[in-house]
Amino acid sequence: MISNMQSNFSKNMKNHFLKALDLDPQYSQAHYQLALVYQAGGDYELAENHFLKSREINVMKIIEIEKRANKLFKNCQFQNAKILLLRVQEKKYHGSLVNYEISQLYMNQNKLDKAKKYLKQSIELNPLSSKAHRDLSSLLIKQKSYDDAHFHIEKSLDLDYADPHSHLNLGMIMKANKDYVNAELHFLSALDINPKYVTCMLELVDLQLIMGNQEKAKNYYQKARKLSPDLKHETLDQALNI
Repeated sequence: MISNMQSNFSKNMKNHFLKALDLDPQYSQAHYQLALVYQAGGDYELAENHFLKSREINVMKIIEIEKRANKLFKNCQFQNAKILLLRVQEKKYHGSLVNYEISQLYMNQNKLDKAKKYLKQSIELNPLSSKAHRDLSSLLIKQKSYDDAHFHIEKSLDLDYADPHSHLNLGMIMKANKDYVNAELHFLSALDINPKYVTCMLELVDLQLIMGNQEKAKNYYQKARKLSPDLKHETLDQALNI
C-alpha cells in the first residue's frame, strides 16, 4: 500500500515538473527537481540529462545577470546592481546544489573522476558547502590523494564540526599516514556524535589490530555486530579468530 502511494506521488511529481517544462523549457529549477525524481527511481540517464540541462541554464542565467549588473554599476545605478548581484548569489547557490547532485549521481555509478569534477564545481560556486568538501575528501581518500583529502576534510570540519562522517574521513587519513593516536581520536569523536556508526567501528577494529590491541579490536567488532547482526567481514573474522 505504502509502495503504491510512493509510486503515485513520484508519478504526480514527475507530471507536475514535465508540465512546468512544457510552459518554460528554460526553467532550471524544474529540470533539477525532475532529475531528483528520476534519480530516486534509478533512471540515471534521464536524471543526468535533466541535471546537466539545469546546470547549463543556470550558468547562462548567472552570466546574463552579471552582465546586467555590471552595466548598472557603470551607470552608477548601485542599488539596482546590488539587487541583481543578490540574484546571482541565489543562482550560484542553486548551481552548487545541482553540481553536488550530479556528483552523487556519478558516485553511485562509480564514475569517480566525473564526480570529482562536479564536486569541485559545487565548491567553487559555494565554498561554504561542508557536504561537498566532505564528499570530495571521501573520493580523494579512495584515490589515495591524502594531502588533498586532508585539505577538504579540514574545510568540512571548520564548517560543521558535528558531522561524524567528516571525523571518520579525517581518522582514515590519519590512519593512512600512520598517525594512529590522532586517527583513534577522530574515530572516537565520530562515535560520540553517532554511537551507532558501524562503519566507524570497523575502522576502529582495523586500527586496534594495527596497534596490536586484539581485545579492544574484538570489543569494537562485537559492538558492530550487535548493531548490525548480518554484518560479515571475512578479513576481520580471520584476524580475530571469530
